[in-house]
Amino acid sequence: MKKGIFVFLLLLSILSAYLVFSHEGEEDEYALDHSELYPLSQLTAAGYGSLAFGILIVIILLFHKTMKNEAKKIVYFLIISVVFLVTIYLVLTTLHLNLVSLTKGPVHWHADFEIWVCNRELFVAEPKSFLSNKQGVDLMHAHNDNRIHVEGVILDKKQASLGAFFYAIGGSVSSDGIKVPTDEGLVSVHDGDKCNEQPAKLYVFVNGKLIENPSDYAISQYEKVPPGDRIKFVFTEKPIEEIDPNIS
Repeated sequence: MKKGIFVFLLLLSILSAYLVFSHEGEEDEYALDHSELYPLSQLTAAGYGSLAFGILIVIILLFHKTMKNEAKKIVYFLIISVVFLVTIYLVLTTLHLNLVSLTKGPVHWHADFEIWVCNRELFVAEPKSFLSNKQGVDLMHAHNDNRIHVEGVILDKKQASLGAFFYAIGGSVSSDGIKVPTDEGLVSVHDGDKCNEQPAKLYVFVNGKLIENPSDYAISQYEKVPPGDRIKFVFTEKPIEEIDPNIS
């Protein structure tokens, strides 16, 4: 029974470390994981802790029959120390994040959206990992529901912007173009590209009103929609007078 528990813990630690380090080296333009604040991000600290924990479990599995009691005590002490240190680090960084955040704690905001390109509605690509139901990252994501979810600690309004959302899902938006990852591939259009053989333009409406610089727009701080924002992205050859600015 004990060996089975150790094997389970080993597999769990390896999986945790893999999920963390598979994201190492990725740039975070909008600092959506707050990694710039600390020597180690929370995710990285958890990854190193999982790796160390896994190594110690391997040592126990391989050498527990030949290890002396003193050596066993040292290994068990190291396991407890790793768990304790990582836990303390996560607790302290979480408390600090809450203290320095704009809202002095985590938020849960929503905004609904639609994306239309040449009269065709686009849908964000479904999550590729079977371990996640998020289109994006923890702080900024969707759930196949055409709804932006901001869930976590916000240090800067930029982290709740439309630019941050598109960055999180693997796309981008600007005043003159939009890139949307879909299940059929990345759809990328810019002002001047054609719809129905005519030059087209990107329009972004928030609650029925045209906005400029959509990448900088931070969604309203509401959990329910409405009063939370209803955002419509339209790339079309039609003049603005013929566009319905409201989402359905």
